[in-house]
Amino acid sequence: MKFLSWVVGLRRSDPAVAGTEATPSPAVSQSLSGDGDKTRALYQSGIEALERADFATAARVFNEILGTRHDDAEAHNYLGLVHLRQHRLEDAADCFVMAIHFRPEFAEAHYHLARTAQLRGAHRDAITHLDRALALRQDYAGAHNALGESWLGLGDIERAVYHFERAIAIQPDYAYAHSNLGYVLLQELGDVERGIAHVEIALRIAPNDPDVRCNYTMVLLHQGRCEEAIAICDQLLTASPDLHEARINRALAALKLGDFARAWPDYEARKLGRSNYIARNFPFAEWRGEPLAGKSVLAYAEQGIGDEIMFASCLPDLIARAGRCGIECTPRLQALFARSFPQATVYGGIQTERNPAWLQQLGRVDYQVAVGSLPGHFRRQLTDFPAHRGYLHADAVQVARWRAQLEELGAGLKIGISWRGGLVSTRRALRSIPLNEWLPVLRTSGCRFISLQYDDCSQEIGALAEKHGIAIQHWPSAFINFDATAALVSALDLVISVQTAVVHLSGALGGPAWVLVPAVAEWRYLDRGSTIPWYPSLQLFRQTRRGDWSDVIEAVRTRLQSRVTTSA
Repeated sequence: MKFLSWVVGLRRSDPAVAGTEATPSPAVSQSLSGDGDKTRALYQSGIEALERADFATAARVFNEILGTRHDDAEAHNYLGLVHLRQHRLEDAADCFVMAIHFRPEFAEAHYHLARTAQLRGAHRDAITHLDRALALRQDYAGAHNALGESWLGLGDIERAVYHFERAIAIQPDYAYAHSNLGYVLLQELGDVERGIAHVEIALRIAPNDPDVRCNYTMVLLHQGRCEEAIAICDQLLTASPDLHEARINRALAALKLGDFARAWPDYEARKLGRSNYIARNFPFAEWRGEPLAGKSVLAYAEQGIGDEIMFASCLPDLIARAGRCGIECTPRLQALFARSFPQATVYGGIQTERNPAWLQQLGRVDYQVAVGSLPGHFRRQLTDFPAHRGYLHADAVQVARWRAQLEELGAGLKIGISWRGGLVSTRRALRSIPLNEWLPVLRTSGCRFISLQYDDCSQEIGALAEKHGIAIQHWPSAFINFDATAALVSALDLVISVQTAVVHLSGALGGPAWVLVPAVAEWRYLDRGSTIPWYPSLQLFRQTRRGDWSDVIEAVRTRLQSRVTTSA
């Protein structure tokens, strides 16, 4: 289950896009040989105007040069940079194409044309131009860095890492390449130590660069230093209010601190920066808190299943206010949501589907709202969280069948366990505990353990049984969809789990669950305390030493033994 990135970093363009050299490049000087001081002075004034963001002057100067030198590739390139700085992408691309036309071997123009394509989201086109730039200039660190960004945009992490590392090998003091590599190592590969090291190198090289500092707030969040991260984000956003990644990181820091009123407005920036939010093309007005009496609203899914379940706690609030409510969720949740929210119309949709046919069945829709935006309306402070006993409801017939099947295991508490959570990109290594480390818990007498792992765990369970004689039951049929999983969870006496979607499911069903939480937890689990407001039935066991689960396992074992004794 893929959640919104725990923290978000910014991968910044090469400095050549943001500014230029204060003096003409060697290529400019060569092209001006014999042309006199006037044209050389024009170049100098145009470059200086671009450097100080005086775009009108810069454009006038380079157009003046082109008026007498229409085939001047450098002037076309610089004019393209002027347009690029103004985000006039089509005009910029035209200029870079002209530069390449008059000088096909112009590596920098190929690079800038690639940057223009990246800003349009056309990563395949960008890669084509960057490959050409590198064919012309093999030691082009900026092109390697940009290639890393495009491959990352296409989801090819291995190639992204390769090109960021090549950029650093060519130019060891390349701050953006270090920052980008650190981002990927932290966010995509879970290599925390190396990731932090590269971001810190970038910060030493460019301590005042806003984009590097934004990535550094990601490091602070990984270290649990939320207040420091917020302070830096405040500074960044004062200078650049549209730095969306800083807003997202500030939101996640505030959420960890339980400062919901401050967090939720910033959390909307997930729709603008890099995150797991997928923009939708529904043709309805965005709901921003308008009265819903007599109106119809569509709440649509976003991010991972765990988030869908957690944010669904706000759906009863929305349903109570709307005249009519439609709910889109992942197909695996459709049956469970349809039973739990009978006043609404529930559809199982795929977030990446561009033109879902089921929209035609909704009838008139006045508003749409992302399910992750609902807490900003209904959960702005701790007292807004209801002390619910479960807002999702498993199928009673299936629950009864599971209970009967559990009874066949023999006497004792029936306890579901999950020991591995998330993806590599959502900090799986920090959120998981190898099954053999659970032995003190699994050896507790009076308990029968059932696997709640939704991935293939047969080898692990088999190895545990062979080496230690401990049986863990695993029923793959329980994970066909979340309706079946919900029924099994509801039939259990207790769930013990690391941070997974099963935790959200247990809490949403109102069942007892103990959660084993790392020293620096996901924002959903706050930064301290043994409970969280989303799910009153959850009990948290927090790690006190990063990477060491022994004290958590011992605390769970002691509590479990006490529970067995009490229930006997």
